[in-house]
Amino acid sequence: MNKEHTLIRLVDDDESLLFSTKILLEALGWKVAAYNSPTEFLVRDNLSIPGCAVLDVRMPQMTGLEVQEMLIERGFAHFPLIFLSGHGDIQMAVNAMSKGALTFLEKPVDPERLNQEVTRAVELGIRRAEEVNELNALKRRYRQLTNREKEVLSLVAEGLTNKEIADRLELSVPTIKMHRSRASEKLATDSVAEITRALILLNEATAK
Repeated sequence: MNKEHTLIRLVDDDESLLFSTKILLEALGWKVAAYNSPTEFLVRDNLSIPGCAVLDVRMPQMTGLEVQEMLIERGFAHFPLIFLSGHGDIQMAVNAMSKGALTFLEKPVDPERLNQEVTRAVELGIRRAEEVNELNALKRRYRQLTNREKEVLSLVAEGLTNKEIADRLELSVPTIKMHRSRASEKLATDSVAEITRALILLNEATAK
C-alpha cells in the first residue's frame, strides 16, 4: 500500500487534539487533512481519494453519527469510519458499528492502536473503492444492452442452453447465439460463470 496515494481525514472540534493527532499520523508517514468541524469536512473533502475518516463522535454542530448518515445518503456508505469518544457511550458505538463504522475508540487513544486501525481502515477502503468502481463500470456496460440481450443473458444465467432459450423465446438458435454474443461482448463476460456473477452483482446492487 502506497501511503502517498491515500488520505486520512481527521474531524474534531478540539483543535489541540486535532493538531496533535495530525502531527502523530504525519510522523508515521500518512497524508492527513484536518477539519475542526463536520461541515468543513463535508463541504471541502474529496472523498474519491482512498483513505478513511477519524471522527469525534460528539461535536457541537453535528455528531459523528449524523456525519455518518450524511455520507450514507451521498452514496459513501462504503467509506471507512473510525469514531473517537471520550465518553464511552456504548449505545452510540453499537449504532455506529451497525451502520458500517469500522471501529470505535475511546480517548485518549494509544498511538500504536490508532495507527493499526487507520492502516486497517485504509486497506479496507481501497478494496471497497475498487469494488464500487467495478460495480459502476458493470452498470454502465449493462445499460448498453438491449432488452432482448438482457433477457437472453438472464436465461443463460439460469442455466438454459441456446436451444432451450430459443424455444422459450420462440426464436431461432442462430438468433439467440447472436444476442448472446453481442451481450457478452458489451458486458465483457466470456463464460456462463462470469455472466452469472455479473447479474448477481447487479441484482444485489438494485436490492440495496
